[in-house]
Amino acid sequence: MPEPLATWTWRLERVRNGRTVLTRAQAATARTDLVNDRAAHPADYADYEEEYATALDELEVLSRQANRHDDLLTVMAADRRAAEREAAANGTASAGGSTSTSAARSLTSLATEHDRVAKGLPEALDQWVHRLIRYRAGVKIITPIEAARAEIRLRNEADLQPAAYRTGVAAAYYNRVIRELGEIATAERPGRRDAPGLTRGLGAALV
Repeated sequence: MPEPLATWTWRLERVRNGRTVLTRAQAATARTDLVNDRAAHPADYADYEEEYATALDELEVLSRQANRHDDLLTVMAADRRAAEREAAANGTASAGGSTSTSAARSLTSLATEHDRVAKGLPEALDQWVHRLIRYRAGVKIITPIEAARAEIRLRNEADLQPAAYRTGVAAAYYNRVIRELGEIATAERPGRRDAPGLTRGLGAALV
């Protein structure tokens, strides 16, 4: 199955099960992307006409519906807003400091969080732990489609190697990464984290 079709077929299954949400803008964009990809690679879709038609129909419906909010996303968004308010308050209290000092502290904090990540994690999981640290610090951009693909890949890897991903220290990192990737994948406006960073870091694998 072509990768774009596989990605959105899987994500639409999650929407039907109530495990994730798609905004109208995301659904409309996804539908356009699928149409364009099929036009560019018709042979790849030859054996998947039914799946393709189903995905287009569902995305069309979603693109016309009012946006919904998933409970988990609402809770996580509230947590992030609280962390941002706390960070802003701390920044106001120390506004007299120089910009260079603040930047140095930010870089030091980021390096410290990277250093706190446990050693020996599966390679794919380790990569996304560090990418999400940079994303939350505002120095890395992760698009919804990139997050969706990463989530699929990590879930597949975990299914193939459950002992490596779902036990011991790795399990906490895996659960947190999957949750954050799911949030990014369903974000209406992808981009860079503007806040100085969350107080709950991936380095500590708090879940």
